[in-house]
Amino acid sequence: MRAFHPILAATLVVLASGGRLAAADRTVTVRRDAYLCDSWAAWHEYGLASLTARGARMSKACPLRLAPGTRVRLVDDEAWEGAAEIRYRGKTWFVDSERLGSR
Repeated sequence: MRAFHPILAATLVVLASGGRLAAADRTVTVRRDAYLCDSWAAWHEYGLASLTARGARMSKACPLRLAPGTRVRLVDDEAWEGAAEIRYRGKTWFVDSERLGSR
């Protein structure tokens, strides 16, 4: 049996991943204070609450705050509607993508 050509194999990987390559192991720095939420829905709810006069509060769904200068691993910088999916301390979190900078 003949082996796959390397370019063909890479093309199949890109197509299997939805047509784009992930930002695997790309480390970014937090530019402004950011609250980490455990799901996109919690992140969205936190964002809506921040628009009210009372503002958003920490909750079970958004329990951590990252200070500026903290380095995190970027999983997907375009998760949905401005959210970024990151890995921090071995767990996946959602955060505002505008609060993240480059290396």
